[in-house]
Amino acid sequence: MPQDPERVPLIATKLVCPKYHGEMVQRVHLAERLRSAECQVLLVVAPAGWGKTVFLSQMAAASAQPLAWYSLDSYDNDLITFARHLAASLRKEKSFPEGQLRQIMSAEDPQKLHRSIVSFFVQLLQSSRLKNTTIILDNWHVIRDPLIYAFFSDLIPLLPPTVRLVISGRCTLELSAALNLHRLHAAGEVQLIDRQALQFAEDEVKDLCSLADIPAEEHFADIMELSGGWPIAASYLAKHLKEKGKINSGISEPISDYIEREILQSHPPDIVDFLTKISVLSSFSVSDCDQLLEQGNSLEKISCLESQQLFLEKMGDRYRLNPFIRSYLISRLGSEETALYKTAGEIALKNADPDQAISCFVRAGERERAAEVIVEFGDDFISRGRWQTVAAWLETALTDEEIQESPRLLLLQGLVEISRGQLGHAQRAVSQAENLFLRHGDQTGLAECKLLQARICRGRGTIVESFRYLFDAESNLSASRLKLLKDIEKSVMYYTSGRLQDARDVLEESLREVEQQGDQDALVVVLEALGNVCYLLGEVPRALSLFKRGMSLCPGGIMPGYNFQDMMSAVYDDWGETEQALLIAQRGLAVKEKMGLTEDIPSACLQLACVYANLGRFEDAEQCFHRGIDYVREHDSDQSGLALNLIFLARTLSLQERWIEARTYAQEALEIAKSQPRLIRTSIPTIAGPILALTGSWEEGINLLQQAEKRASHMGFAKAWAYCCQSLAYLYYLQGDQEQAEAYAHKALVRSARINDLQNFVACYRWYHPILMYGLTAGTEISFIQRVLRKVGEPCLQHLIPLAEQGDTPTKQRIIPVLLEIGGPAAIRALETLSRDPDLPVSNLAAQAYRRLIGAAETRSSSTRPALRLHVLGTVRLFRDEEEIVGVKWRSLRARDLLIYLVHARQPVSKDQIIEALWPEDCADYEKADAKFHTTVYRLRSVLKQYGFTDMIKHGSNAYSLDGTVETDLERFESLIKAAAGLEQNSPEQMKLLEEALENYHGDYLEYLDYDWAIQDRESLRLRYCETKLQLINCYLAANHYEKAISELVSLLRKDELNETYHSLLILAYAKSGQRLAAQRQYARLTEVLKDELGVKPSLDIQSLCKDLRLGPAM
Repeated sequence: MPQDPERVPLIATKLVCPKYHGEMVQRVHLAERLRSAECQVLLVVAPAGWGKTVFLSQMAAASAQPLAWYSLDSYDNDLITFARHLAASLRKEKSFPEGQLRQIMSAEDPQKLHRSIVSFFVQLLQSSRLKNTTIILDNWHVIRDPLIYAFFSDLIPLLPPTVRLVISGRCTLELSAALNLHRLHAAGEVQLIDRQALQFAEDEVKDLCSLADIPAEEHFADIMELSGGWPIAASYLAKHLKEKGKINSGISEPISDYIEREILQSHPPDIVDFLTKISVLSSFSVSDCDQLLEQGNSLEKISCLESQQLFLEKMGDRYRLNPFIRSYLISRLGSEETALYKTAGEIALKNADPDQAISCFVRAGERERAAEVIVEFGDDFISRGRWQTVAAWLETALTDEEIQESPRLLLLQGLVEISRGQLGHAQRAVSQAENLFLRHGDQTGLAECKLLQARICRGRGTIVESFRYLFDAESNLSASRLKLLKDIEKSVMYYTSGRLQDARDVLEESLREVEQQGDQDALVVVLEALGNVCYLLGEVPRALSLFKRGMSLCPGGIMPGYNFQDMMSAVYDDWGETEQALLIAQRGLAVKEKMGLTEDIPSACLQLACVYANLGRFEDAEQCFHRGIDYVREHDSDQSGLALNLIFLARTLSLQERWIEARTYAQEALEIAKSQPRLIRTSIPTIAGPILALTGSWEEGINLLQQAEKRASHMGFAKAWAYCCQSLAYLYYLQGDQEQAEAYAHKALVRSARINDLQNFVACYRWYHPILMYGLTAGTEISFIQRVLRKVGEPCLQHLIPLAEQGDTPTKQRIIPVLLEIGGPAAIRALETLSRDPDLPVSNLAAQAYRRLIGAAETRSSSTRPALRLHVLGTVRLFRDEEEIVGVKWRSLRARDLLIYLVHARQPVSKDQIIEALWPEDCADYEKADAKFHTTVYRLRSVLKQYGFTDMIKHGSNAYSLDGTVETDLERFESLIKAAAGLEQNSPEQMKLLEEALENYHGDYLEYLDYDWAIQDRESLRLRYCETKLQLINCYLAANHYEKAISELVSLLRKDELNETYHSLLILAYAKSGQRLAAQRQYARLTEVLKDELGVKPSLDIQSLCKDLRLGPAM
């Protein structure tokens, strides 16, 4: 029987939105999510303490729309009571139909009552005065009456579209199903805000700290970590910190009572018992729980916990508990604690999780077992670059006394200190370990101590002693777990002493071993080390390939040695791709700082500073150099790093004409280098020599360079060799010794072109331009010189134009492509003049370039020969006019590759150049290579003739080229980009040209050809492709084509998730297109990626962007 409506008491306070005393953290991002959500029903479901009511009260206070609030309690489990309170919450005027409601409620037939109440509320909500009303029902979890559920299941689909319903409570995630919201959910009319969405973001914890008047930057990270974002836990920790001055590791009685009363008591005892016992596991799987509790129903229990949102966080197939609730649950374990932790430790060991195993054994009081695990895994972790983890084990799990009693633990301590750059501490630990190994007669242990002594001596610059230790140890290390470390150390000692080939041989052998063993972690370490050596040898394409192979095997693309980023940055810097070099160098330094790799900070500072200097950002460069210098001096660290930072600082000062300062730093670097390995003794003079020569010590400078050139040549140290030749050529030009200058200029160009080091010529152009002009005249490494001059741009016209006016025919022909690339009024005038040159080849080439620059249509040749077109972007494809040539019988793919190489070169190339490009393995056997060359030329001619391209291969002056123009998709791609650059920024016309340009980018340049000469262009064009996409995205944003911009940005981020520019534009595109939640999630993703990979926050620019867009904190 229904209650008499006259006797149902109306409690008005339940219909008033709660007001909280004191300031509360404003849930801006959640309120924004609610405002922007285009849905009719919002479900806010989470356990106690997650701030559901606070959030809804803030939303209600900020709302300008009509609002009805109903705080439910257990007495509302009656349909008439419920309906009367709900109606009262909607009552806004005296004309409210109270009598009609009473009449409806007096009905005795339950079905009639149900239908009548539904009809009443539908009619009521359709009235104009309740238009746009939001109904908030808080504490829904108290409702159990099936009649109320049935009433709402029928009412919700009939709600007017302008009415919004918000239901909040400690409900399960199945609430939507319980209310029969399937259809509305499928239509996007139901939105869920769960525990994860309600947890505090970092900015909200900072706000909490500010409200509590405690230093946010100093404490927010601890509060965030300990609370896991649980609002009530974060508030408790902040309050305790304010009152006690420190964060409490325990949990006080009021908060523990709250957890028991509001959370645990509302769940079955078996669930609470399960939750309590698994708290010993910091992370776990279903199987781990079954093993820990010796039962088989853990999946059922975990499913229940997930449904109730009870503090489980899922990570793949594993879980972890909220840190705060876990801390409380551990305090409930009682007498079972020790046994549970011991079992948990063994489970973690089976899972190869030494971190959790060590922690569990320490909590169980099994300290010897914890030490055994550290010894078992420590060497392996350090060999793979994870020394910080081992350092944490030693510092948190063991006492100093326990470490000093074990030679193995002391050895690990020594390895950690070496990695930190603390060579004195390392020496003490190794000496103690050596004494203990000697007492036990452990020959392998003694050999491992000598290996570490070798590393310490190398760091201190005593290379002879280092070699002695290493070779004394080597025979006893074959069975050692430090064998990989030995191989790496041996290679480093070889190359620092100038034996680069020996270093490579050691690593090649090690590479073969680890590949056979299938040890992926070890493979990555060797790939990185071998890449470093290949770079020093000038085998740059192979170095890059090794780095990329290693990166592909690593999470986040970061190899454990962490030095590959310096080398990769150097590669791109050498190639003139300075912006990419800068990005990699900045990331490299950030990773080293995050990982605590203090020993490597000077090398990271050195590379970043060198890139800054080449970009002309001299102030930034000097700051970086000084940071590296100061670190070495303060920590008595690796003196090689000090010498290198000093000498490149001197170079940076010389680029600014600050010669006196440059000389001071150069002399200091030379003094330090005297006691350093041969690699450093060779590197430093290549920079110091010209500085001394130009500041009053001419003979000393020349002598330094000549000696360094001999050493670099003997070692195969390619970059130092090239630098020496560049400097010597320049100095001899200054001295007026033309013969010596040209001899060294020739060597400088050959050596630099071989390693493709453009950037030093670009940065030092005002000094080295005579070398480049000589090369244009002599025909030496023309393609390399043209790329350098293209990078230099307009400043080189002052030298090119006079040379074009006075030079011979070949020289003029070599200059014309450069003038075309640089463009501008001066280049146009020069080409116009050359178009009237009496030499026909010159005038025709210049006229063609002139017409292209001024935009005139090129006249098609009257020749009847068909046009040959190639696709070199992506898969190589050939076309005869517009018809693709398929099924070509090359007989040998080298014939096809010869055609591609002649197109790639864009100028005549000698037989020797072709042989080196296509048969590098046969260069030493001239007769064999010569035979292959002539056979391949014959085969290519035969194929071309078959398709109507007769006599297309031209041979003259000992050089080969293609007679006539060969059109490529690459040329089309580049010409469209160049044309777009001349149009109004972000205009529709520019957008159209950029779209067409990208349509011609069918894939990476010659992507299936594995030749060294293709790699640099492939990388450069890949970067240009990304830059062009970025330009197009800006066009899309300017034209409000947001979906197109989003699609392109998502594609770019798949390849480079650390790129903040891509993230910022995607956030902007989402926000501008009305997808505010997606914008917030993108910012959250960026924050997570940067924190995990680099240990940094989003840039201030992106933070300002989100503030301007009013996105609120990241979700």
